[in-house]
Amino acid sequence: MNSYFNRQCPVGTISYTVRAGDSLYLIANRFNTTVQAIITANPGIVPERLYIGQVICVPQVQPPQTVCPIGTSPYEIKSGDTLASIAARFNITVSDILTANPGIVPERLYIGQVICIPQPKSGEPECPTKNYYVIGRGDTLTAIARIFNVTVQQLINANPGINPNIISVGQVICIPAAPSPVRIIISIAAKTLSLYREGRLVRSYPVATGKPTTPTPRGTFTIINKQVNPGGPFGTRWMGLSEPHYGIHGTNNPASIGTAASNGCVRMYNDDVNELFNQVPVGTVVTIY
Repeated sequence: MNSYFNRQCPVGTISYTVRAGDSLYLIANRFNTTVQAIITANPGIVPERLYIGQVICVPQVQPPQTVCPIGTSPYEIKSGDTLASIAARFNITVSDILTANPGIVPERLYIGQVICIPQPKSGEPECPTKNYYVIGRGDTLTAIARIFNVTVQQLINANPGINPNIISVGQVICIPAAPSPVRIIISIAAKTLSLYREGRLVRSYPVATGKPTTPTPRGTFTIINKQVNPGGPFGTRWMGLSEPHYGIHGTNNPASIGTAASNGCVRMYNDDVNELFNQVPVGTVVTIY
């Protein structure tokens, strides 16, 4: 009996101390593994004779990496979590979580499982062009119209109910479609994103690009949508590219900037991507080389 106390478990397993009411079936279910896998990891174990305080080795199952869609953030299940408690914590509904995680079984959540949490509504206006702008200090509709080559009246038409004389910092408005006056060039080797307006360099920003196993695509693309506060690994802003599933976005890991660290997207510091977001309309050409 004592041979099961203070044992060291092999790589790929973790130690678990049997508690009252435990069975191999319950333990396997809790750790998303199988009874047979536990038996294999514990030669000589007698499933019918588990005892409180016994230490066994439980295989660690590495779930496939969860890539959450834009507008959601990854969350790792912790002990005691339920969908109801998670929904309350993030001010959303259980239905929201189920919609964002097709196939999830609410009764079979397990510690370490990663699910996608939808972001609460951000207050963005309805915008058919998916072309948003976040009001900053000192902004006026006249100045914004000039940035995007549109008229003030077009801005007013795209934002019903807006008062041109009363706009507030942080307010999100919709920008009507118009030819883009800017262009973006991204160097994978230099880890830089350069913004050009009418052929003149405006500014270069440091970025992170894709890992060798998940490289950033090369070629010429366009920005097809924009989103404010997508959250999680996407940081404070998202600009989606015409190459499906790729975009330019902020980050919750600023230490990665300047390295090859992403799953293929182009990451920026949040302050930098906020600035870029307000200068780049949908339709902007993005060249990556």
